[in-house]
Amino acid sequence: MTRYTVDGVAMARYLVDTLPPAADDVFERAEQGVDVIEAPTVTVSEAIWTAVNKGKIAGVKVDTTPNAVLRGLVNDGPVQVAPADQQDLAVYGSLIDHHTLHDALLIGNHRVRGTDAIVTKDEAFTAANTVWQ
Repeated sequence: MTRYTVDGVAMARYLVDTLPPAADDVFERAEQGVDVIEAPTVTVSEAIWTAVNKGKIAGVKVDTTPNAVLRGLVNDGPVQVAPADQQDLAVYGSLIDHHTLHDALLIGNHRVRGTDAIVTKDEAFTAANTVWQ
């Protein structure tokens, strides 16, 4: 079993079925119970905000509610919420000079939980093992 940390963009694109093949495969394997997708609370929040407030995700019109997004990702979807703890925050603190607030929290969670890769299209994660294309 492979464990992945996922960012908000990937989850938002999952909701509208516009992931590139490699990222889509990660979500499909998680839906089947073969692999695990974990998301820090901050990235789940980003996905909810994006789906509710942007109007479009990857060119696809979206009209939804926060609860519907949470259901689609977590309750009925393949994402497991991985809340940040003190250890995440300590690692986050070592990253804030090099990353945005959200990116540092995501990388901290990934490192502390020991996931195999981060599913993201964000090029700021070049130092981490990532999956996208």
